[in-house]
Amino acid sequence: MDCCRRAGRRVCLTYLMSFVLLSVFFYYLMAYNGSNKKGISLLREDLNDLSHMLRQKGKDVGCKDAQISQRAADGGRCDHRDMTEYVDTLVKRKIGTLMDDVYNLKNQIISSDCSARTEQSSPEGESAYVATNRINFASEEMGARIMHVIARPIGGTNMIKWLLGLEFCANPPVNMLRPSLAPGACFGFSGSQASVVLHLAKPILVESIALTHVSREMTPSLCVNSAPKDFDVYGLPADGRKRNLLGQLTFNNDPDRRTEIYNVNSNNFYPMLVLSFRSNHGANSTCVYRLEVYGRLQEF
Repeated sequence: MDCCRRAGRRVCLTYLMSFVLLSVFFYYLMAYNGSNKKGISLLREDLNDLSHMLRQKGKDVGCKDAQISQRAADGGRCDHRDMTEYVDTLVKRKIGTLMDDVYNLKNQIISSDCSARTEQSSPEGESAYVATNRINFASEEMGARIMHVIARPIGGTNMIKWLLGLEFCANPPVNMLRPSLAPGACFGFSGSQASVVLHLAKPILVESIALTHVSREMTPSLCVNSAPKDFDVYGLPADGRKRNLLGQLTFNNDPDRRTEIYNVNSNNFYPMLVLSFRSNHGANSTCVYRLEVYGRLQEF
């Protein structure tokens, strides 16, 4: 009997504790929901007040413009302050359109001048080749991608980062294939040595490579010593057996020329390139901002 009573008491106690915990849980949910509703109501009231103020201000500005225009038409005198505000409003309305027209006109003049110079300096047979030669086959938007990277991350690494692929989460290698030159939007690695396998958008006969680094004024530290200096470029065939040296290049880090273009002699069509960075300009880490690869497609 005693065992049965004890078991019954335990069951009753368990039910009681479960009921209390559930009551507390539901009370918390109701209180949290009530506070959310109250916050949403206050936010809705603030938005309504703000909308009303904006509508009223728009009406006042429209009335003021109408009054000032009417006074000027009637030949009456206007208040100096009202006239100044009216003139400022008109100027602000027109200056945006005027600047857009000037900018478009400038672009048209530059484009026509460049096209005229190109037609004069280039033979007729080379005009089509120049147009197609400006395709960047190392662009992510075209389909280029990073296949493999050997480098030391700036922030260090561990087993978890390595398994999840987060070693270069702050400065991923794919930044080299993107057009952005925002400070920090680069492929960053510790030291000055790294190896990158790049899969081009199409197999091409590589003719030129361009490397761009940000200017000194765009960096928070006003220093561009993290720019790469000596690097080698190899062409990797589709079978991946033997890579061929295409050039041993040097980025001079000239402050007046942030993009340097290198001519490359390639006798084969390569779908992949290997970039081997060997040094930089004196910093503890290296940043590679934008890489461009130009060449010719294989004719079938």
